[in-house]
Amino acid sequence: MAQDKLRVAIIGSGMIALTAHLPSWKALSRDVELVATADILPERARLLAESAGIPKHYGDWQKMLDEVKPDLVSVCTPNAYHAEQTIAALQAGAHVLCEKPISICYKDAARMYEAAEAAGTILMVGQSTRFTSVPFAAKKLIDEGRLGEIYFGETYWLRRRGIPTWGQFHMKEHSGAGPLYDLGVHNLDLLFWLMGNPAVKTATGVTYTKFGNRDEGLATSLADSGAPEGVITPRPYDYREFDVEDLAAGFFRMEGGISVSFKTSWAANVPGNPHQTTVLGTEGGIQIDPFTFVTNVDGYQTNVTPIAPGDPPVAFPGHIGETAHLVRVIKGEEELIVKKEQVLNVMKALDGLHESARTGREVVID
Repeated sequence: MAQDKLRVAIIGSGMIALTAHLPSWKALSRDVELVATADILPERARLLAESAGIPKHYGDWQKMLDEVKPDLVSVCTPNAYHAEQTIAALQAGAHVLCEKPISICYKDAARMYEAAEAAGTILMVGQSTRFTSVPFAAKKLIDEGRLGEIYFGETYWLRRRGIPTWGQFHMKEHSGAGPLYDLGVHNLDLLFWLMGNPAVKTATGVTYTKFGNRDEGLATSLADSGAPEGVITPRPYDYREFDVEDLAAGFFRMEGGISVSFKTSWAANVPGNPHQTTVLGTEGGIQIDPFTFVTNVDGYQTNVTPIAPGDPPVAFPGHIGETAHLVRVIKGEEELIVKKEQVLNVMKALDGLHESARTGREVVID
């Protein structure tokens, strides 16, 4: 690859673009150059561009692709628009970093990868939870066989009251689902990756809407809802627009006799905001937070506390890692970590959970 910098454009100018993608690309200034932003609200694109010193901004993302012809595009829009924008960027010859979830269904996700393969460009999904020090350390222990035969995993991410009140997360038309796509996709991706990506065979799931569609009159914060550094242009929130789940839970049977338990919420009467991923094997177990390796030593039950390197002191350290990794992949220095078969396996699980919740029965995954 030539020594020229990769020319990066950002589609979408909401919270994740401002506080995660933008600073991550700027931290790679020796390798990339931010050249344009686009948003269907032109004023938002202008504000993002001016705040970061980006030379061009557009109210039409297709026009931006046609005129700027970027080498790499960050897709930071609501989930329902990922497929269309990602495919267009790939067809325009750009590599793409698409925010999670890749799309709102398996069928669209498969089309996106087909477009990348046809264009000969790279599609990476922003499963940023993998790109911090503890998951990498846990993955190393597991891949070394320290857990023995892996047979069960559990993962959950619950917020007590953390409904995003500053975007379109709560509207099915734009986001496809609630915490299942906002938080749950991170946890399932992390757990499946740690376990070696066993194929999902069946899904049993339930979803609930108990809090989001009513006004409890509670004082909450943007930080509680996933925007620790705030939002430049928050959208006015109306609880009467809320038409997604505020809690989802499921159970998955995987190949090889492995099983997985899962739950996620934006609102639930739980203490704090519990967040955990656990992998169990015949010779040991791992939990992510706090990072603990559970095993037996010389006839004694033992808990080992590995000390993983610290992460960058920023709101979204995983994005620092994922953008740097993608640049190295494009330069031919590394192999892509977030692989097609892993992403599609997670999408099958999410589709299956939705279908099970809708029909009230276990769903067999084809």
